[in-house]
Amino acid sequence: MSDDFPEHGEIVIGRISKVLDYGVFVELLEYEGLQGFVHISNVSSSWVKNIRNFVKEGQIRAGKVIGLDRHKKQVDISLTKISPNAQRSKIEEYKQGKRAQKLIEMLAQKVGGSPESAWSEVAEPLLQKYDSLYGAFQKLLVDGEPAAGDVPKKWVGPLIELVESNFEMPEKAVRGRLSVSVAGPEGVEGVKKSLAAGQRKGGKKVQIFYEGSGMYAVKVTSVDYKSAEKVLKAVSDEVISAALSFGGKAGFEKVEAG
Repeated sequence: MSDDFPEHGEIVIGRISKVLDYGVFVELLEYEGLQGFVHISNVSSSWVKNIRNFVKEGQIRAGKVIGLDRHKKQVDISLTKISPNAQRSKIEEYKQGKRAQKLIEMLAQKVGGSPESAWSEVAEPLLQKYDSLYGAFQKLLVDGEPAAGDVPKKWVGPLIELVESNFEMPEKAVRGRLSVSVAGPEGVEGVKKSLAAGQRKGGKKVQIFYEGSGMYAVKVTSVDYKSAEKVLKAVSDEVISAALSFGGKAGFEKVEAG
């Protein structure tokens, strides 16, 4: 992405500044002073009788650049050539970036430095190490001071304090399904003990729910997918091992997120 002009095919984010019968003007939030235009034919994939039923002034929308004229500073945008998921993702990315920017400004005030020095000494080293400031802050939540990398010491403590008070610990979830059965005198008690063994193994990170017919849903949450997968395997292995020790049988299957 260039500093002052988007590229053809780029996903941009903007605030709708003016709605006309034939299209809308959009203030491009990532490009200061630049406007884009969405023709009515690119507002919706369905028939548009009244454009104001689809767009309103002040809305934040994401769209795809479909035409450029750098000399006239003209940017044509389509709201139809981007999926709803991609649009939500772009808007969320923008909001995360604004939050991260604001936190750097708060850090400058907290330490008594200028916003420029906070950006050059904190934001720039973090951006060299991570894909985004938001991602860096999430990593600081998980790993603490080591995640700060080359950020000077005087900034690190106050930065971590601000991150901890303004951001939530990231949480990723993985799911699976256990089938557990124990015959004979141990019966139901054996199943309960097998599941309890798995629960103890995973601790607070794991939840087990009865689904019926000897099937149990397992949900594991952790700070990243790799850690969650590891706990899920440990829990399922523990349940299967316990069920076998009671003379029963058990199986496990991973459930893909949907």
